[in-house]
Amino acid sequence: MTLHQRLAEARARLAASGIRPDEAALDVDLYARTILGWDRARLLAAQREVEPPQLEPRFSDWISRRERREPTAYITGVREFWGLEFAVTPAVLIPRPETEFVVEEALALARATPTPLVADIGTGSGCVAVAIAHECGACRVVATDISRDAIAVARANAVRHGVADRIAFVVTSYLDGVAGRFDVIAANPPYVRDGDEPALAAAVRYEPGVALFGGAEGFRDIAGVLDASLGVLAEGGWLVMEFGYGQQEHLEALVAARPGLAMVRVREDLQGIPRTAIIRRGLRRVRALG
Repeated sequence: MTLHQRLAEARARLAASGIRPDEAALDVDLYARTILGWDRARLLAAQREVEPPQLEPRFSDWISRRERREPTAYITGVREFWGLEFAVTPAVLIPRPETEFVVEEALALARATPTPLVADIGTGSGCVAVAIAHECGACRVVATDISRDAIAVARANAVRHGVADRIAFVVTSYLDGVAGRFDVIAANPPYVRDGDEPALAAAVRYEPGVALFGGAEGFRDIAGVLDASLGVLAEGGWLVMEFGYGQQEHLEALVAARPGLAMVRVREDLQGIPRTAIIRRGLRRVRALG
């Protein structure tokens, strides 16, 4: 069988299982290149050749896993975020493009301080903490998570990108027991309502529930992050937090109920959905950033 025939057969299998043909084509291409260690040009050039023996049995195994809707990031073990490649396992949430807004906003705020101290609550794969440390050489970062397995993945990613000496990893809830006055806190807390689990895409249900579900209304951990920030943010310090679709109004009410915090602005994602809250400690009223 030629390589072209093998890849075409795999694309057909994935499409028959209900995966969109364009997505199936991307998956098959990625799996083959990853296993063979080839770039796209090499893969295209070899289409009429006999399939390489090193392709199997891993390739067929990966196709079977994808047919069951296991996320490609868990199958290959990596996902790109902020232009960096992160190792991911089922112990951590798969990094998503919209979370890059948290990094972008946190970096802009951190760079306004000479020696910024930054916290990343619920670090998961470490994508936010590592991206911030990678971009901001002056930043010192504390990254927390309640999962020891997640912290192990995050620490490995910090080593991979040469920033492990500037990130302290702590197994804890929110920032419990963590000392310091932080200039910036970044957070992507669980915000999916518990009752919404059946409606989630099959691939999402492979991800750790502790990183997805935020209680009956989805605000348990959002409120927890707000309360934690009140205790450890420096005066005038910033909280940059991701939140879910339709949650802006309730989030604004939660912030308003905490006199030490003020909502400064909300940033929309590329689909125009309010997604990232920029909150400050010590302001008496909401104002727009200049």
